[in-house]
Amino acid sequence: MALVPIALTSKSSPARYKQGGAAVLRNAFVEQIGEEGKTPWAIYACDGLEGFAAVAEANGGIRAMLPVGSYLYFVAGTALYRVPATGAVELVGSMNISTTAPVYMERNRRSTPDIAVVCDGLMYYYRTSFQQVTDVDLLAPVSLGFVDGYFIIGTTDNRWQIGSIDDASAWDALDYERADSNPDDVVRVASLQRDAIIFGEVSTEFWRNTGAADFPFERVAANDIGCLAPDSVATIDGTLAWIANDRTVRLLTGYDGRRISTHSVERDIEALTDPTTIRATSWTKDGHTFYALTSDEWTWVYDTITGLWHTRTSTVDGVDLPHWRINKVSEFAGKLIAGDRDDANLYEMSAAFADEAGNPLKLSVTLPPVHAYPARLTFNAVHLDVEKGVGVGVGNTADVDPEMVLRVSRDGGYTFATERRLPIGRQGQRTQRIRTHRLGQATPDGLVFQIEAPTRTVRALYQMQADVEREP
Repeated sequence: MALVPIALTSKSSPARYKQGGAAVLRNAFVEQIGEEGKTPWAIYACDGLEGFAAVAEANGGIRAMLPVGSYLYFVAGTALYRVPATGAVELVGSMNISTTAPVYMERNRRSTPDIAVVCDGLMYYYRTSFQQVTDVDLLAPVSLGFVDGYFIIGTTDNRWQIGSIDDASAWDALDYERADSNPDDVVRVASLQRDAIIFGEVSTEFWRNTGAADFPFERVAANDIGCLAPDSVATIDGTLAWIANDRTVRLLTGYDGRRISTHSVERDIEALTDPTTIRATSWTKDGHTFYALTSDEWTWVYDTITGLWHTRTSTVDGVDLPHWRINKVSEFAGKLIAGDRDDANLYEMSAAFADEAGNPLKLSVTLPPVHAYPARLTFNAVHLDVEKGVGVGVGNTADVDPEMVLRVSRDGGYTFATERRLPIGRQGQRTQRIRTHRLGQATPDGLVFQIEAPTRTVRALYQMQADVEREP
């Protein structure tokens, strides 16, 4: 018997054609254990969801969230709501806004803050009552930021405007500038520390508050990297990430944008009919900072700690979606609160939950091809090293006596014709051996293994070994 290690994928990175590799890490991510562990890395299931709050009367999903003091403010459909830590939702006010355009929220520094909402040319705010900003000097805002006491808005031409200091309701017709290093439209405004960042279609400008008398911001830098999708801009690890006009994903480094996307991510962006609709969110958990990009066709998630991408999907009422159901994530009251993109539901997100609010959270790992091209391999046995004895005490049979599913493809990952179900141990059954035999001979192109763990239990994968014979 010749036991050889089978390489587990650490990321989703399918090749252009599956014959070259179909590695996918779905609803799972890797975390470094280090030299002290039996393996340097482990694969863990992503955090699950549990219901936190819901809005029955809302006419759409969660579009933006902003924690302010003891409340989490959020836009669901076309209305602004707030919810305390108890989960009792209150309506703040309704808005006459687009149902599809991105929504942006910011607050200022007032003791009773203005909570501003911008969507597709309209601006609303809540201080002690909810109302639309009707100042005739306000330009038509399509995005919103906040820096040094100023709300800043971007418009559909290359202008951007600042409001009065710490006042969402007051605007001056002369308090605007042009992002004219390149004559492109402003796509999104954002802020980082004391800089206002103006993303254009093919350029980005950086303006700093210098306190000048006529207009307090002065341009300090510009580059030739634009923004393709306005709602792809998100704060991660003290900087910004976004989808650039060349369909790469960039991380702001100084005044430049460092490419962090892979060819797999870029191909998926390129394949969309309208990539400008991609939405982003970010969050930090257990030392990882995640940046998620979601379209109707997929969700890609970048981990800034490892620099690796994985994918996420959801199953809702028995239907497998190609994307994750979550639209926005925010930290509030010591929890991570996640907003559903299709329904007005808020969830708590945590590793303590092994499903998504009653729907299965299906961990799936598709491995790189195992081959010795052009020789053939015969697979006598495969051994999986996973977290064992994780069955729950009571509940569904599948969770009391959980299994992992091992599938095998002999055509490069196009079809998985062989399936083995492998028990991983009832509660406390830590000595369970997880193996299968007689998987047969592979073609010179080898085998592609896929491991799925659909149960509502703890799931972790450490290593894989195979008893393999090489033939001429």
